[in-house]
Amino acid sequence: MEIENLFRETLKKYAAYEPVEQINEEGWVILNTNENPYPPISDILKDIKIAIDDSQKLHKYPDPLALEVRKAILNQLLRDKNTLTNRNTVFIGNGTDEILDTIFKVFIDPGDEVVIFYPTYGMYKVLANLYNAKIKEIKLNEDFSIPDDIFNASGKLIFINSPNDPNGQSFDNEIIEKICNSFSGIVVVDEAYADFGEKSCLSLLKKVDNLIVCRSFSKSFSLASLRIGYALADARIIKEMNRVKLPFNTNYVAQIAALSCIKHRNKVYEQNKKILSERSRLTDELSRYSGISVLPSDANFIFIKFEDQSKTLKFLWDLKEIKILVKHFSKPNLYNYLRITISTRENNDKFLTAFQDIAKKYL
Repeated sequence: MEIENLFRETLKKYAAYEPVEQINEEGWVILNTNENPYPPISDILKDIKIAIDDSQKLHKYPDPLALEVRKAILNQLLRDKNTLTNRNTVFIGNGTDEILDTIFKVFIDPGDEVVIFYPTYGMYKVLANLYNAKIKEIKLNEDFSIPDDIFNASGKLIFINSPNDPNGQSFDNEIIEKICNSFSGIVVVDEAYADFGEKSCLSLLKKVDNLIVCRSFSKSFSLASLRIGYALADARIIKEMNRVKLPFNTNYVAQIAALSCIKHRNKVYEQNKKILSERSRLTDELSRYSGISVLPSDANFIFIKFEDQSKTLKFLWDLKEIKILVKHFSKPNLYNYLRITISTRENNDKFLTAFQDIAKKYL
């Protein structure tokens, strides 16, 4: 039997998402993953340990709709965001990626059009291909702003990453609202990094009903390995998302961890101030070099541009030679950029020292 002949036809042209290079050896400075450099605070770790040690819980299925997490998100985490307040407007997912997948399940039939910006988070295009959607890719302006072409776009879904990966800048609510009003389909705003900036479009959910806002506990709350995130949208959308999701999509420990994150959010935000301070410090230090520029960032990473494209890979490989890993995008219009995750002060110092030494050769 030719097993390959039984695979879905779509998979013949499907390219899976490729995670960034990961190295688990000792001694490396990992600045390419956009992970939070700090583990969950001790209060959250304590609550997770209690959950794991509870012999009356682990052999039982978790709450399939994560009701307590949904209530805590609205009543505590987002209570000052001027957004939706009905628990039926919150969806809990196994990380943002599962939320995105569920959105495709709800809205996309083969051949439906999906609008994606370039450059942005690669998972949108991966899922569009997997669900056999027709992709309309709109190139961001040179300064990574949204072009006016978007107001003539049609389709079922538009994806907006804000702050946008890889450049780190957020989009203003004015343009997002304008897109919602001009687009006949659903506008999905992925705010995975929003806690590291000042902007959020959560308040727009009270004005428009074709908006979905996705958020994550992976980045600012340091729970990347437990995979839990949430989305807010009109209750009609959330109802359908809950209908098509897998029954027990978020595990018990992840739900407990999310509740603990919400409970101790102020301590987490205080810890994350170190990331914001380091982001400013790295931006200032790197901006002193001639031949490179540092883009403004609202995320836990910065994006630096080399005027001479040939020097970008020289820095990339010289850094890797001394066990410092940063992210380079081998894609059109991005060849002369490097993305640097903000880490601890110690790791950032190692990077800055290495960068200075390399700059003596090339800048």
